[in-house]
Amino acid sequence: MGGDRLVKGLYARGYPDDSNNLLLQTRSTLGNAITALECGYLLQDTISLLREARLRHRLVHPSSKASVRSILKYADKTLLFHHVGIASALVVLHYYIRHGRESGIYIIVQFLLMNSSTPILNLRWWLRTYHPRYKTLSLASDFVFIAAFYMARIWLVGWIIRGYGKSHGYQSAWKIYLEGMRLPCQLGTGALWVANTAWWALLVTNVVKRLPQELAGINKSIKLSKK
Repeated sequence: MGGDRLVKGLYARGYPDDSNNLLLQTRSTLGNAITALECGYLLQDTISLLREARLRHRLVHPSSKASVRSILKYADKTLLFHHVGIASALVVLHYYIRHGRESGIYIIVQFLLMNSSTPILNLRWWLRTYHPRYKTLSLASDFVFIAAFYMARIWLVGWIIRGYGKSHGYQSAWKIYLEGMRLPCQLGTGALWVANTAWWALLVTNVVKRLPQELAGINKSIKLSKK
């Protein structure tokens, strides 16, 4: 009864009625399986990050025992924060799935499309780590990754919001964000967009800073190849 009053109260404040919105209410076994796979990956990769940090500690301090603080010191904190945050949210989601109370699984799976930029990130790392002589390919991978990151992690957020808004007659992602989304959704989506945009801006800044050095290296390689 309390939940019904809360829902009615939200609708009375002007929020769209999503009780019959197929985009949110449709359940999907495949969608649930995809989110479970993503959750499992994030959990095992978090363990791998912590094990790597422990090994780094051993290399620097072979005679001292690794503590939680020392492991966190050598861990990739950006990735660790990302993995723990997303994995925690997916664990909560699967609690609701287990009790048959999940909703919005299609939208959640759409957000997982952000991972489509990861193969290019891995290619970029592989070129820089194992084939530093391929400077032109490495530089090209920088710009491809900039474009892929923007499309997969910034533009995608607006596309998903716009898709939800169209089910209620909105054509503008910004308008549905301000007028038709509940506060928790606004905060979560907004924080995600801001974090991804800041990450993208940092990526662009670093690539631009390295650009003169990268171009000089490419020019030097071309001159050596002509000799």
